[in-house]
Amino acid sequence: MQDIHSAVGTPLEFIQGSLDHLGSRLDITEEAGAKTHTVVIVRGLDASSVAVAFGRYLVGVLAGAVGHDARISADLLAQGADAQAELKKKVISLVGLTNNFTSDKEILFRDTKRNAWIAEGVAHGILVLRANFPSECVTGAVQAVAGIHAIPTEQGLDSVALYLEGEQLVVAIGESKASAEHGTSELTKAAQQFADVDQDEYGVQLRSELMTFRAVISTDLKAQVSDALWRNNRCYLPFITHEVEFDLHAKRLVLERLSPPVHRKRLIALRIERFHGFFDTVADTMRSAVSQVVI
Repeated sequence: MQDIHSAVGTPLEFIQGSLDHLGSRLDITEEAGAKTHTVVIVRGLDASSVAVAFGRYLVGVLAGAVGHDARISADLLAQGADAQAELKKKVISLVGLTNNFTSDKEILFRDTKRNAWIAEGVAHGILVLRANFPSECVTGAVQAVAGIHAIPTEQGLDSVALYLEGEQLVVAIGESKASAEHGTSELTKAAQQFADVDQDEYGVQLRSELMTFRAVISTDLKAQVSDALWRNNRCYLPFITHEVEFDLHAKRLVLERLSPPVHRKRLIALRIERFHGFFDTVADTMRSAVSQVVI
């Protein structure tokens, strides 16, 4: 396996190498015991090389290297000095100039913007991985994935993807939360977002994403992509990034009330022993990777 800390090759090789590293280091498996939902554990996040790989991958996403078909491509990859300067500015707006957060305002930025956006990006990477690597994040290979929000506080669903369960397409709808100590309350917040989907409050966004997906999925699957797809075949994915353990298997009425069956209510648990250290490493890597992705 290539050393993740090496940075040789083309920008696409750099990004693909990071994704391959994540595919080889992360273990994403179901864990039995819950009655109201399905628990999925993401292991391997504490390795520093994993945080580095996520940082490089996220710069690749921002640079246009990851398509809606969950593949790495140069079709829209940013190039040149102007694009590099633009991307550096965007990265700084998302993760800050440094990892020094001392004032209340700086800590608020870290917790509600930087960490929140990175957590959404980690979820995006996990879904993209499912297109080509074994994982129990969802029950079949991902066929298409929506882009990441360009603004950390942008309204709307964090993640939308299509995966194949047998011969049936399913719409995966994800909500990402990051909190060192409050995993349970963040799960409740995510469930409230899914309840809004149940109440038809996100039909416009979902139809828009599905229209985009139709252009990239295989011809034999296009007939399944309609407004009825998200209404009848959807899966909820609360991605909860945390440090302090909480009971993943406890009965959750907020999840039990949601429309999908248990196997389509999948709590994706991402526990990190050094919570802020992980986000700091991702941020450091993003700031340094711009010049390696956009040349």
